[in-house]
Amino acid sequence: MASEEELDSFPYTEIIDGIEHNYRITQNHGKYGIERDGIVVAEVSHDTDWKQVSGEPLNLAVFESICDNIEGRYQ
Repeated sequence: MASEEELDSFPYTEIIDGIEHNYRITQNHGKYGIERDGIVVAEVSHDTDWKQVSGEPLNLAVFESICDNIEGRYQ
């Protein structure tokens, strides 16, 4: 029986167009899953630069906020 690996995950809140959204970022083997209001919406990764690798296109302000929060947590 394979053991389940515990994934590192953290929440943060962002206000977009006057509406508060709750995000959860989950690290998984060098990629970061992005949930907004409980729904997985995207995945980002970082090698030399941050890039979105899947999901609905994030606007630039949200993408930068997500990347800043990841960097603040792990660097």
